[in-house]
Amino acid sequence: MRKRKYPQMSRVQRFGTEGFFAVPKAVATFLMLASCVSPTASREYLVHNMPEYEKLAATLAPGDIVTLANGDWKNAELIFEAHGTAAKPVTLRAQTKGAVILSGRSNLRLAGEYLVVSGLVFRNGYSADSDLISFRRKQGVVASNSRVTEIVIDNFSQPDPEEGENWIALYGHDNRVDHSHIVGKASRGVTLAVIRDDPQPMPDRHRIDHNYFGHRPPLGSNGGETIRVGTSDLSRSDSKTVIEENYFEECDGEAEIISIKSGGNIIRRNVIVASQGSIVLRHGDGNVVERNVILGKGKPETGGIRIINARHIVRDNYIEGVTGTDFYAAIAIMNGAKNPPLNGYSPVTDTLIERNSIIDSAQVAIGAGAGDKRGVSPTRTTFTHNLVVGKDGVSPFTVGTETAGIAFIDNRLSEAPADLAATMAAKPVTLARAANGLLYLADAADKSFGAPRDLAPVARSEVGVSWYKSAAAKN
Repeated sequence: MRKRKYPQMSRVQRFGTEGFFAVPKAVATFLMLASCVSPTASREYLVHNMPEYEKLAATLAPGDIVTLANGDWKNAELIFEAHGTAAKPVTLRAQTKGAVILSGRSNLRLAGEYLVVSGLVFRNGYSADSDLISFRRKQGVVASNSRVTEIVIDNFSQPDPEEGENWIALYGHDNRVDHSHIVGKASRGVTLAVIRDDPQPMPDRHRIDHNYFGHRPPLGSNGGETIRVGTSDLSRSDSKTVIEENYFEECDGEAEIISIKSGGNIIRRNVIVASQGSIVLRHGDGNVVERNVILGKGKPETGGIRIINARHIVRDNYIEGVTGTDFYAAIAIMNGAKNPPLNGYSPVTDTLIERNSIIDSAQVAIGAGAGDKRGVSPTRTTFTHNLVVGKDGVSPFTVGTETAGIAFIDNRLSEAPADLAATMAAKPVTLARAANGLLYLADAADKSFGAPRDLAPVARSEVGVSWYKSAAAKN
């Protein structure tokens, strides 16, 4: 029988999947010996420094748990490469959640499959690589079926804002990032990016859920997205990533808070508060944006949902107090270009926009960006059963293009848009705020208009981590 080589280090070997407990010395010795003769036995290790970690990392097997000791891990470049199974993942975790601080020039790279990382804090430093947390060790060596959960990244930005990095880069497929607290990115680069295989990517099927994305100051240029899925060069294929039940607050990096550059994605049940930007279907077809709550709070340049390309469904969303216009409008249906390049603006077609509430917002833009370079109007698009209540008695609709390709069917409006008078008429509207904090038509008989009454916006307390507090983070 092949003997495992174990690193010689000062370590405490524990047992149990949820926590530590003491065992008598004799029992511990027996269990340690048993693990040497059972090739399928899981092992648990407590490591105190990088040399210990690096020696151990090469030996990991399904079910093993590596625990980083509490303390400041300065200039720690962790490579977590192993192969677990669905039943026995390989785990890297903090001894105490929030008490393991990766500082200085640190980063984490995952590779293999069925890996779990939890409880770490990145603070007081900046990434040692172009990706801070990467689901890839190097080109072609990626992580799949893996999870990063309950991670904190707090103001871990490059000293030079122009020298950026991605804070979290998802490679591979079927990975998950969840229940993490991510705040203060001040340098160029995406907060969380799905980076797809080239040249012919298959669906990634990642899940991004229950994260808190906090304050990100304006970058002043392109390249400050909070989430981006794909890139223009690979946008004609489906990623099938799900972004759900995240909370975005003061994410002001750039015009695209969630930038979709691939097809087949679902963006649902997220809450966006006082953030300068929009959910943008920039490239790719067949995306679904549903049951999101966007609260502009009257902040300048807060946006809603911008629609480009084909076969999208935008439904059951609630948008209130958004001040942006044109590209930042509460709903922006853009004009497209004829035969655009991959990084251009494809025309909107075969798209459904239904049962959305747009309340007290500055603009609903039909044909946003229309001009010589974008002269193709939307076609085969339906705008139906939406509730649109203007600000200060003024219709928010602006029309910059031909509207014959858009069917405006049975919407409820507080003010009639002059440019669309032939297709939409106004009717007096009375609103009442429901227990979920959202405004609905006071007459329950009108419940077919606007966002559904059973919306349950994810609460701030339901996302991120409960154990982390920082004066530097905006909570």
